[in-house]
Amino acid sequence: MGIKNKFKSLVGVLCVQVEGFFTERFINLCKFNCIKIWNIKNIVNGVVRFNINIADFKKLRKIAKKTKCKVKIKDKKGLYFFAFKYRKRKFILISIVAIFILACAFSNFIWDVKVLGNEKISSDTILEQFKQNGIGIGTFKLGLDKSNIIAKVRAENPDIAWLGVDINGTTAHIKVIEKTKVSEDEILNTDIGDIVCTKSCIITRIIPENGTAKVKEGSYVENGMVLIEGKIYSTIVDIRDVSAKGIVTGQVEYEYNNKYEYKSLDKEYINKKRWTIGITINSKEYMINYLNKSNTYDKIKYSKNFNIFGAQISFDAYSFDEYIQKEVILSEEEITKKAEEDSNIYLNETILKNCKNGTLIDKNITTKKEADGIIFTTKYKVNEQVGEFIKRDENIS
Repeated sequence: MGIKNKFKSLVGVLCVQVEGFFTERFINLCKFNCIKIWNIKNIVNGVVRFNINIADFKKLRKIAKKTKCKVKIKDKKGLYFFAFKYRKRKFILISIVAIFILACAFSNFIWDVKVLGNEKISSDTILEQFKQNGIGIGTFKLGLDKSNIIAKVRAENPDIAWLGVDINGTTAHIKVIEKTKVSEDEILNTDIGDIVCTKSCIITRIIPENGTAKVKEGSYVENGMVLIEGKIYSTIVDIRDVSAKGIVTGQVEYEYNNKYEYKSLDKEYINKKRWTIGITINSKEYMINYLNKSNTYDKIKYSKNFNIFGAQISFDAYSFDEYIQKEVILSEEEITKKAEEDSNIYLNETILKNCKNGTLIDKNITTKKEADGIIFTTKYKVNEQVGEFIKRDENIS
């Protein structure tokens, strides 16, 4: 609706003056009949001015007759009045229409090409390669096969790791990522292999620096699948085996499941500490034990190890903290708080600590209540690097 109103305003707008005793009723009837008016100004008592689209002007006749008001046009703006003014000067109108058509036509061509990201390869070289393969100044951009052109230019220039073309308006932006130069010895000693998926996931990003991507972003892959194959395919040159390199990230799902019972045993320490000593010979422990077997203790062992005539001997010291076990009944709020703390520890200490460049995307907790407790299931979605280089067996083609 907004675009329609803008088009009407562009075609023609009138500044109308209404004179009479019932100008307020005139304005109200305009709104009642869905006639759009704006910039309403009260000039003097009984005289009102406002703007209206040219298409709605004829609708004012019935309202003016009903309210016995006079309607005058004070100003005219828009393309309609401009064309009417110069209707006898056909050359001007034809020129304006021709300029409009040419502007629309020429906007479908590329008139500027910019190269971004290159340091070692000159911009002139890249521009010339793209010009020879179909992208240059004056190229018609509709129906342009960018992927095929990029493949040809990349095959011609082995120093380019990644190449992309983004056409914005009449400007083509060529984005370049160059390969890191290595010595001839390093090239000869490079292992031929692929980048393989280490975890089942949904691919979120894949950038092959060397080799050919076998999957697309958004596709589901399983552990062991080849993500970047150590081969370069081209219609220009022969298939070439390479050492696959690149960045692959994926959305991996993890799950933490634990049951928390309403009744639990808690330790209450009574500040009674006991000490004793012992000796361990070849993993067999001997300790002086004078503790009351009916009591419960937390044991901490301190050892000093020696190797005497081939025997592993350690002299040990033990500390025992006595405690009493008490039954505690937990509320749902306390269990929920404990479950959240445990899930955060699992996330930070188990998931994020063991994955490469992991970032938490989503965390969802579901609960299942039972008679003796609550089962908490936490599902995590983590974006992390999932590619690992695997050397290819030389016997496998």
